[in-house]
Amino acid sequence: MIAEWVRTARKDAGLSQADLGAKLALELGEERGHTKANISHWETKKHSPNLRQLMAIAKITDHNLPPQLMQGRTPEVAPTDFEASNDSPFIEGGMPVRIGDEPDTIPIRRVKLKLRAGIAGYETEPELEDGGVLHVPRRIIEKNNFVPHLLLAVTVKGCSMEPLLFEDDVVVVNTADRKPADRELFAVNFNGEACVKQLWKDGGHWFLRSFHPKHGPVSVRSGQCEIVGRVVYQPGRELTGRL
Repeated sequence: MIAEWVRTARKDAGLSQADLGAKLALELGEERGHTKANISHWETKKHSPNLRQLMAIAKITDHNLPPQLMQGRTPEVAPTDFEASNDSPFIEGGMPVRIGDEPDTIPIRRVKLKLRAGIAGYETEPELEDGGVLHVPRRIIEKNNFVPHLLLAVTVKGCSMEPLLFEDDVVVVNTADRKPADRELFAVNFNGEACVKQLWKDGGHWFLRSFHPKHGPVSVRSGQCEIVGRVVYQPGRELTGRL
């Protein structure tokens, strides 16, 4: 049902699969958007769009959402995707809303950083946990003038930043802010490894500093170091200002 609806809505709007993917990127505030292959997979039932993507398609194509989504569950939409009330996640006559899609939050892409030693820059691959996004309060974005598509949500690995950050914590990295700053947290590419460290300047030299006592500071001169972006937010608290 969803596959047929996506295909019909797209064709009625006179859009190719590539056109729809590009418009979705703009509507959802995503940097890379969706490819022709993504849309094709939706239309051939290989994968299904989530509710947020469906709502964006409805807006782009000026098509109403499938009536079944307004009345009850469908086999193509997992019940856990919705905010449940009693036995059914729907209120008759209402609009289904995905948890975290409140108007006071902005979705930030969750990614894994793909780095290689000796190679400048970085690539990303989607982190599919929690729907592939982290919902950040809109007030945080607006107060700091962040550009949403330049923010990345990444998972902390290892225990070197305890007790400030623990393994598997999620933090937001502002890739637009790569200027070194003393005692600020940054995501860095150090010898091909992605890590979160505090930049620390001592005696005119820069170091990567951990917070766990078992991990001493490391001079950036001891290897190849490239800043990916400043760590600015962790759910529940901002991480800017000297620590």
